[in-house]
Amino acid sequence: MQEFEALDAGNGWPQAYFKVDDLCRNYPYHVARASENRSRNRYRDVSPYDHSRVCLKAQNDYINASFVVVEEAHRSYILTQGPLPNTCGHFWLMVWQQDSKAVIMLNQLVEKGSIKCSQYWPPFQGQTLLFEEIGIRVHMLGEEGKPYHTEEENVSKTCLHRLLYTSRVKSTTGKTL
Repeated sequence: MQEFEALDAGNGWPQAYFKVDDLCRNYPYHVARASENRSRNRYRDVSPYDHSRVCLKAQNDYINASFVVVEEAHRSYILTQGPLPNTCGHFWLMVWQQDSKAVIMLNQLVEKGSIKCSQYWPPFQGQTLLFEEIGIRVHMLGEEGKPYHTEEENVSKTCLHRLLYTSRVKSTTGKTL
């Protein structure tokens, strides 16, 4: 935490970014740049490295997502771009195949007038989205707003907690997120 505070205080984030960028220059990301996968990338400059990308069990195994292990926390995560309209089904296939317990979205659907993510969950409680091409249903069980306050911005905000149920189309079993 002190390292992050020092970077904030000394405006050190640009330098830290370039240091990480230099360290990662030798990691290839050929799969992400393949012509058949370009339409699955939201940004041209954000690609998963070949050695750490999530592979779908599907005809085309590509999704713009990476495995991240935080050894100090004894946890592993998947970091992914906000799904595009044509990758929402792939997103849910990844969640299903990786047996993800939660999805944490760190951005808004639209920020500063720019679309950052397609809505990949049902808009209302009781509704279901069907992704026929991959055989997954996502059902909204409920939504709850939890208020919180940021000291830095001195602003009260609301964190939305959505309870979703995912299931395979040809099965009676499912998972709650």
